Parts: sequence; C-alpha cells; structure tokens
Amino acid sequence: MSHHEADPAGSAEVQPVSDANPPIARNSPIANGKKSSRRIFRIVGPAAVLLIAAALVFLKRGAVPTAESPVVSIPGASPAVLDLLQDLRSRVERQPDSASAWGDYGLCLMQHERPREALTCFQQALQRESDNPAWHYLSGVILEQTSLEQAVAALQRTIELRRDSAVARLRLASALMTLGQLQQASEHLEQVRSQLPGAAEGWVQGVRIARLSGQPELAESLLAEARRVQAVTSVLLREVASAELQRGRAEVAAALLDEATRAPLPRPLPDPWLERSRAFDVSGVVASQQADQQRQQGLLDQAVRTLSTLSRRFPERSRPTLNLALALREQGRIAEAVSELEQLTTRFPADPLVRFHLAVTLAQTGQTEMAMQHLNTCLTQKSDYGMARAVLGDLLDSQGQVDAAIAAYQRAVTDSPEEPWIRFGFVELLLRHSRNVAAAEQLVAASLVVDGDQTAAQTELKRLQSLVDQHKPQSPPPSSPTPP
Repeated sequence: MSHHEADPAGSAEVQPVSDANPPIARNSPIANGKKSSRRIFRIVGPAAVLLIAAALVFLKRGAVPTAESPVVSIPGASPAVLDLLQDLRSRVERQPDSASAWGDYGLCLMQHERPREALTCFQQALQRESDNPAWHYLSGVILEQTSLEQAVAALQRTIELRRDSAVARLRLASALMTLGQLQQASEHLEQVRSQLPGAAEGWVQGVRIARLSGQPELAESLLAEARRVQAVTSVLLREVASAELQRGRAEVAAALLDEATRAPLPRPLPDPWLERSRAFDVSGVVASQQADQQRQQGLLDQAVRTLSTLSRRFPERSRPTLNLALALREQGRIAEAVSELEQLTTRFPADPLVRFHLAVTLAQTGQTEMAMQHLNTCLTQKSDYGMARAVLGDLLDSQGQVDAAIAAYQRAVTDSPEEPWIRFGFVELLLRHSRNVAAAEQLVAASLVVDGDQTAAQTELKRLQSLVDQHKPQSPPPSSPTPP
C-alpha cells in the first residue's frame, strides 16, 4: 500500500454535552415559578435550536456518503475465493469509514474480474483518502475500458500525487494517444524515457506517435537512442519497420523485421499497484495462468518468481513447484530443477508426472540409469503413460538396446495414438537404425493426427518428411539400349 495510507480510522463519536435533566439549584430562577421558566425558555429555546441545527450541518458536511458494499456472484469460483470475498465485504460493513477496507475489497473484486463493482469500491476509498494515488490509478485502469476521458482524469491525478510513477505515465500516454492528443502523450513519454531509459514501452509508444503524427522519420532516431541504452525489443523493431514502410523504404523495413525474429521480447514495467491485487488470488489460478504466459513469452525470470511465490503459498499442491522446476530447467538451472523435483517425489511419491519430469531432467545431466529407474516407477504408477514410455525408448536406444527401444516406442504409440510427437520420436529412432520403410509408415500415421493450427508440429513433420525422402532407395537409372 502507498505510504499515504494510514491505519483505518474509526467513525467519530459525539459525546453528550449535558444530561437531559440537569440538577436545579435551590436558588435558581427556574425554581421560583412558571413565569421565570417561560422567560428563560424564550431565551434558551431559540439558541438550542440554532445549536442543534449547526451540529447537524457540521455532521452532514463531515460525513462521507457510504454506498452499499457490492455483493457479487462468481459461478464456479473456489470456496477459498468466495470466503475471501465475504470476509472482505464483512470488513467493509464493520469499517465503512476505512479507505483500506474499501480498497482491499475492490482489489479482490478486480482480481476476480468484477471491474464495475471494484470501481465502486475504489471510488468509496477515494472519498475517504483522496490523496492516495493508488485509488486514482486503479480507478483509471478500469475506466480505460469504459471512458477514456475519465481514465485520463484519474491517471493525471495519479501523476500529480506520484510524479515518479512511470507505469501511470505510460498508461496516460496510451490513453491520450487514442484520444488523438499526441503532443501531450509525447511529453509524458519523454519523461518516462528520461527517468527509465531501459523501459522498452517508452520507445515503442514514441515510434507509434511518430507514425501517427506523420513524422515517420523520427522513428529512425528513436531506434538509434534505444540501441544506445539497450532497450531494443522485437516489438520496437516491428514498429520502426512500419514507419520505414510509411517512408517507402521497403528494404530497410525487411531488414528490421528479420532482426525482430532474433530480438528479445519486451519486459513490462513492474506495476506495484496492480501487483497488490494478486495477493487476493487465494486459489492461485490467476497467478498460474500468468506464469504460463510468462514462460510462453520467454520471461523466465518473472515466471520463476511467480512460481516460487505459488510454491510457498500452496505447499499442499504439487503443480506450482513442478512448474517452478520446469521453468528452472528452461533457464538452464538444471541442478536447482533436480533439487525441486527430488523434494517433490518425497512429498508426492505417487504422482507420475513428477517422476516423469525428474527422469527427463536427470537424463539431461547424463544420469541415464537413475532416469530410467524413475521412468519405470512412473510407468508402474501409470502404465499407459505414452510419453514416459517414449522417453524410456530413447534412453534404451542410447544404451544400445535397440530392440527394447523399438518395443517401448511401439507400446507408446499404442497407448497415445493421437500424440504426434511420440510418432516423431519413433520416426527418428527408426531412421537412425535404417528401418526406413517403417519410419515412412510412422510418418504417414503422424501426419494424420497433426492439426492445421499446430504450427510447431507442422514444421517438424516437414523436417522429418525431408529426412525420410533422403533415405528412400534410389531407383537405378534406366539402362541404355544395346546397339545392334
């Protein structure tokens, strides 16, 4: 939470100034008859009415209007999510004057894709804590989907309160750009590039503005600056290529697009305000999806951090730690991956998937015998695990047990007939041992189970077809006719 946020304050209590029936002094005029009583009432009565009216005005001005806390229904949500939502809503009802209570409820709703209700909560938090940039920023993030003008106002207020927030400036620049306010957007981007020159998004948006403003030649200089500070990404190169096409420089654009295929993917800036919402992902589903996306995008450092957190939060589950081990393996941190997987086999000895990946990882380190032991255990637990049997076939082949390897692959194909990668592995095994006819047959079978949208499988199919064609026996050239 921002340093602006204090502990939730309770509602002010109005203490009574006097008793309803104050004691009457023995010599008081009130004790001397009705006439004196009426005279005093004429004096005190109007004054009392004025005091009461003033108090009501004061209380009305000081009170914060409270909206009813949103009640949401999330079909299919886990009991943990539903319990957390109920707990946070109950907290709001107990502490209606607490900005923190409203904000936390909003963050949880936002995390579980209830933006409209979340916005209600953030607006209530703002009425109680108007100088906290978090509530302005989170409101702006939601308003981006419904009203860019309101989003711009919220993000501008965020920056007034937190001028060093690069993520807020980037969001604001993007919104202004969409609204056509290119000069204002450019000014914010210049500040981001000055503050964080390595932030790739600042350069990407700068190139987009150059194109939209009809000044594509500026993209070239922006790319040169980005190269100087090592902020070049595949996205930036594609943006600059579009600008070069706009200038009619097709060859330069083609070279940039080719370079983009080898350039790194962009790394998003850390967003501390949105990151807080992930603390309310009690089921771990959203964080797991985020980690999968990070791995697919090649952001392995971020994936490892996300999965490490999940592994600590959910020690009773095997998948977070298993996925952490796989991310470590993809990073080349094999020893750490093996350590995580070995601990998992102790905690989850009956999980065949853990055994399988431990075997694969051990095989990468050359520990073939140990890998085969874990594969055999895995297959004892799940006898129809085709991929595990295929890997066992490769290890048997590496030890010279060719017939056993072919038998393992034949069983793997039987157990998983729709898995093209098992058949691909079988084709390579058969080609290595000159079983060319059988390899061709397996490749035909593999082609029947590869879908058109499986790009990687289609590429592998073409590669193996080329190898099979190379191993086809050559027909002898036709003999020349014998001269008479």
